[in-house]
Amino acid sequence: MIHSRSERKVLLAIRAGRIDPRLLVSARSLCQRMDASLDILVLAGGDELPAEVADLIKALRKEGVTYTLAQKSILRRRDIVEYANTHECISTVVIDSLEGWESVAEDKTSNPWRKLACPLVTAATGANGR
Repeated sequence: MIHSRSERKVLLAIRAGRIDPRLLVSARSLCQRMDASLDILVLAGGDELPAEVADLIKALRKEGVTYTLAQKSILRRRDIVEYANTHECISTVVIDSLEGWESVAEDKTSNPWRKLACPLVTAATGANGR
């Protein structure tokens, strides 16, 4: 018998060099509580995945959480919002922090997060995290 998950998905957008283990645990736990699969967008240069992401993949497989993974050389706020809004099965978006995405945005005064059609969960990193 094949175990079928619901159509709900959590979108996890992460940036190499800013990966906090709490962020990964939060996304994984959210998927388990919601019986949802996980779409992962990773902002990283090169072909090799960050070690933390590789460990996350192992944990997801072990726990039976379905996932997709896309590695991007460019990942802007509006890209995340567009992805979530065009995939209606996305129930929640999880990011590390609202800060720092602006450094790669062309229009640093815009706020594309307002256009997000689902809840946004942030797991701020660092000593000043909220």
